[in-house]
Amino acid sequence: MDTKDAIVICDFDGTITKVDCINDFLNRFADKKWLDIEQDWVKGKISTISAMKSQFGLIKNMTEKTLSEFFDSVKIDEFFKDFYTMAKNNDIKVVIVSDGSEFFIKEVLKRHDINDIDVYSNKFEFKNGQFLIDFPYHKDSCKRKSGTCKCSFIKKFKQIYKTVYYVGDGVSDFCPANKVDFLFAKNKLSEYCQKKSIPYINYTDFNEVINNDKFRYRLINR
Repeated sequence: MDTKDAIVICDFDGTITKVDCINDFLNRFADKKWLDIEQDWVKGKISTISAMKSQFGLIKNMTEKTLSEFFDSVKIDEFFKDFYTMAKNNDIKVVIVSDGSEFFIKEVLKRHDINDIDVYSNKFEFKNGQFLIDFPYHKDSCKRKSGTCKCSFIKKFKQIYKTVYYVGDGVSDFCPANKVDFLFAKNKLSEYCQKKSIPYINYTDFNEVINNDKFRYRLINR
């Protein structure tokens, strides 16, 4: 099978968005018990499936108006759209693989006029003031017990693309960190990479990704 040139896999919450929008949403609208559940998830005591169902079960009587206003308030990295446009113009595939919510991701991006990016994440349906959640990309073999197994996507994409870039920032990015060709990391992910001696490229925003030599080399030498 002929391989394509390059793909960039991006996390969403805290990577494309300025803050983790799932956590921001829970902090605004859920009972504070969500924080205890979050700590159990961070420590690996419970799965994403268990954590999300419990956390979003704490939200009662959410209205569509309030939900829409929340999505309106979410800010994204001011350079992400430029990055995505530049990658598309150079035939470099960009996808979002997230252990968050496809519904949240698409609603936020829509407000920034980004409607054509492939998103792989947990499925949310908002109905009668509550959230129904499904996990179509869960793998029983996932060591992190993620709702969306990011490593399975990396394995799949490495069979298709010559070079796999990854851009992330948090706990759900730990497992993929040593499985890609070039890793851009910040926040908890960069701390993890330092601790585990995993090579990474530090970044603060997508402007630094655009201008990094490892990425620009791919544009010049396609």
